[in-house]
Amino acid sequence: KMSKSLGNVVSPEEVIEKYGADVLRFYLLWASKPWDDLKFVWDELLNINKMFNILWNVYVFSTTYMSLDNFNPMEITEDDIISRPEDKWIISKANTLVKDVADDFDKLFFHKATRKINNFILEDLSRWYVRLIRGRTWVESDDPDKLGAYYSLYTALTKLIFVLCPIAPHVSEEIYDNLVKGVNSDAPESIHMNDWGYDEDAIDEELESKMDVVREVIDASIRARDIAQYKLRWPVSDITVVSQDEDVLKAIEELTDIIKDQSNTKDVLCASEFEKLSFNAKPNLKTLGPRLKGDMGKVMAALKQGDGNQIKADLEANGSISIEGHELSADDVLFDSELPDDFVSSEFEGGNVFVNTNITPEIKQEAMARELIRRVQDMRKDMDLDVEANIDVCVETTSDFKDLITPQSEFISHEVRAKSLTIVDSEICDKDSDYEKEWDIEGEKVVISIKNI
Repeated sequence: KMSKSLGNVVSPEEVIEKYGADVLRFYLLWASKPWDDLKFVWDELLNINKMFNILWNVYVFSTTYMSLDNFNPMEITEDDIISRPEDKWIISKANTLVKDVADDFDKLFFHKATRKINNFILEDLSRWYVRLIRGRTWVESDDPDKLGAYYSLYTALTKLIFVLCPIAPHVSEEIYDNLVKGVNSDAPESIHMNDWGYDEDAIDEELESKMDVVREVIDASIRARDIAQYKLRWPVSDITVVSQDEDVLKAIEELTDIIKDQSNTKDVLCASEFEKLSFNAKPNLKTLGPRLKGDMGKVMAALKQGDGNQIKADLEANGSISIEGHELSADDVLFDSELPDDFVSSEFEGGNVFVNTNITPEIKQEAMARELIRRVQDMRKDMDLDVEANIDVCVETTSDFKDLITPQSEFISHEVRAKSLTIVDSEICDKDSDYEKEWDIEGEKVVISIKNI
C-alpha cells in the first residue's frame, strides 16, 4: 500500500518523466485486472519500457530497409510478391491479434488485451518473424521474395499500431505518420480516425498451430546444441524429429525450410522412432521380484548380455519373450536408451529432436566461415557503417585456416557485403585500410583489414 508517511508514493509525473506516458498507460492496464488493486513494481515497468524499445527497433529496422529499396506498399500487387508460409503466418497472427484485442476491449479485459499485444511484439514479431526475414532484406535486387517480406512486415506493423493506439497514442501516432501517411496521402489525418478492421479470410489457425510446433522443434534443437556445447553458428548435417503425432510430422514436412534455416541444419528428417538408438534391457524388479526369487540373478544377467534392440523388437512383435525358462511380458522388462557418440537429443511437447553433431570437412569449412563473418560484422559495427555500405576485406591467417575458408569466399563476401575478399597466408594485406583488427578464431590467428568503399 502506498503511503506518503511511508515515503513509497509513486507519482505519475515521475514515471512519465523517466519513461513517457505511453509506458505508464500500458503498464497500468497490463499489470492487473481492472477490478483488482494495482501493485506497482518498478521492474515490471522497466520490462514494458523494453517492449516499447523493441517495437521501435522493429519499426526502425523496417523503415530503414524499406526506404533503401524505395518500397511503397500502395504500389504493390499480389503479382509483385512471393508470399512464403511465414509471411502468411505473421499476417494471420496480426489479424488474430486485432480480432482478439477488439473482443477483450468490448469486455473491458484490458489486462488480457495488453498481454496479447506484448506477446505479439516480443515473441511473434521481433524474436520470430524479423529473425526469419532478415536474410531476405539483404538481397540487393528488386526481388519478389524480398517484397513479400516487406509487404507482410508492413501489414503486421500497421495492424499492430491500430490496436495499440488507444493505449499508447504517442508512439502509435509517430509510427503511423511515417509508415501509413508517408506513403498514402489519402490516409486519415490521425491514426485514431481509422477503423481497426481485420481480415477473417487471412486468419489461418491451422498454420498458426503448425508454426507453434516448428518453434518448439527449433527450441528443442537449440537446447540439444547447448547440451553438446555446439554453437548455433555452426551448421549440422541433420536433425531428426521423432514423433508419434501425425499433426507434428505434417507441420515439420510443410515448414521444413524454416527449421533448416533457424536450426542451421542441412537436412531435417522425420520418423516415428529413432533407429540409431541402442537399448539395454533390465528386469523390472517390482513385477519380477516376487515371481523369480532365486532366479532373478540369472534373468538379470541374460537380459544384460542380450541384444537390447532385439529384445525390445521381440516384445513389441510378440508381447512376451522367454528368458531362462520364464515368460516375460513387456511390463517385466525396462530399457535404458543410449545415443551414438555424435548425437544429442532434447524433448519437446510432441516428441524428441536428435541433433547430429558430427563435424565433417564441409561442416568445418562453413563453421569457420561463419566465425569469420561474425568478426567482420562486429568490425562493421565498430566502424558505424550503414547497412548497405560495401567494403573490401583482406584476411591474413595461417595456411590451415586459409584452406578452410577459401572455398567459402562467395558466401563470406555476400554476408558481409564485400566487393572484394582477399585471403593470404604468406603475405601481408595492403595497409591502406580503414580498420584492422587481430582475432583468435578457434586457436588460429586471424588479422582482418577492412576498407570502406
